[in-house]
Amino acid sequence: MSYLKLSAAALLGFALFTFTGCGTQPKHPNQLSTFDGDSYDSLTAAHAALTSLRVSVSSSYPKYTTAFNQAGAAYGVAYNAYATYRTAPASSAAVTVAIANLAVAIVSLEDTFQTDLHVSPQTVTNSRSKVMRLKAAAQQHITISDILTELEIAATIAESVPGTQPYSTLAAIVIKTTQTAVAALTAASGQPIDLSKIQPIAAIQ
Repeated sequence: MSYLKLSAAALLGFALFTFTGCGTQPKHPNQLSTFDGDSYDSLTAAHAALTSLRVSVSSSYPKYTTAFNQAGAAYGVAYNAYATYRTAPASSAAVTVAIANLAVAIVSLEDTFQTDLHVSPQTVTNSRSKVMRLKAAAQQHITISDILTELEIAATIAESVPGTQPYSTLAAIVIKTTQTAVAALTAASGQPIDLSKIQPIAAIQ
């Protein structure tokens, strides 16, 4: 797990400070506003994370199907609210609420995984405190920060699982999910907003 641990640790600082700090994230050339761009970034990160997890859950971890589908449904609501906003940007309230609910759904899904990783409650507390300090240091309170924070907390907790444990494969999947989300954000950086790339995710049957 040493390689994955190094990668997750690097992402922890890179993601929160590059994508939420100091205004360094390039704007999307067709964004309507900063809120529009931030919302798109939030959905881009969540879409990549959930798409990555869907493959693993459907093929190897069916016990998480219900929790995944709930997060996927929350993503669908957030996507639809955002798509409506892009068409008629009169109010951002519905998008704000939907993305907040999506963040809650992602936390719930992570908690389900963390229970089976058998990490100590103290490890979870320490990991969440560490990432929340990084978020506060970014001095931003925007939706993309919230989404990234939750993904990075999951990766930090997962990397504490020894590679010799029987659930280390699950830990590696959680870390890969965060890596995939950050990679998607990097690829979308400075590019036009394209809703076709963040379409709702099909439920696992």
